[in-house]
Amino acid sequence: MALLFLVPRFLWHSFTRQGGLNIRRLVSTIKDKPDNEPGVTFAKKVFKSYLDSQTTLGGTICCGKRIRGFYLGYTFAYFTIKILYIINTLTQFFLLNAFLSFNFSAYGAAAINKLLTSDDDWFESPRFPRVTMCDFMIRHLGSNQHWYAIQCNLPINIYNEKIFIGIWIWLIVLTILNVISTVRWIISLTRRQCIATIKKYLKLSQQSVPSEKETLLSSTTTSSRSDAPLLKPPRYNELTDYMHVDGFLIFDLIAHNTDDIVAGQILEHLHQNCPQPRRDYNHNV
Repeated sequence: MALLFLVPRFLWHSFTRQGGLNIRRLVSTIKDKPDNEPGVTFAKKVFKSYLDSQTTLGGTICCGKRIRGFYLGYTFAYFTIKILYIINTLTQFFLLNAFLSFNFSAYGAAAINKLLTSDDDWFESPRFPRVTMCDFMIRHLGSNQHWYAIQCNLPINIYNEKIFIGIWIWLIVLTILNVISTVRWIISLTRRQCIATIKKYLKLSQQSVPSEKETLLSSTTTSSRSDAPLLKPPRYNELTDYMHVDGFLIFDLIAHNTDDIVAGQILEHLHQNCPQPRRDYNHNV
């Protein structure tokens, strides 16, 4: 059962190594050198090179083949893994049903309900009896053998009950969290939300630009603020079309696994170096 939780993770890392951009390595490079500029610079260049290559080749890799005009390779794989996690948690209930020889899917709900509403003893399942009949034999002198049946207590099953109730609650929580996470990621990759993300991180990254300019200009009294290089005006739609859905998915994964400052620097680099829009740029959501 534990191995089933590792299978989706293994499949995701295998795909990212073959899909053109190793996201895990990219995030590790940023984390290993959080205060080192080359680490962030490396991430900027690699991420932009990936987006440029997808634009040049006109598509992304899916199922081992490059499909022209298709920019959902990573997105398709990512949501497939999400669905596998949901299927995995639901499958665990059926496996435990077979292992425990009773309806485990309703076991936790019945046990918790009885705990909260009844003054009787704790819920006792057929799989974990606390009292049973034990048969044992007593030998007497000669070949006489006498079998006796007495009542036995099994206190270990008290703990087994609690362990499986904990497993039931944990599987329910994982299923709910996986469903919520999947829905949240779907919403985050819609065009409207992508534009909102661009506005958020561009605003965050550009807030630090004036302070850097002031530091550079502090040594020259004759220079004015207007002499500093100006940032390009925001081009939200062009950048959205340039990154496509896969680019936003990768960017969101980097942002969630690093910090907002690094994510803002990467998006600002893409914004400053975003090529002119072409007619064949189409967002896939």
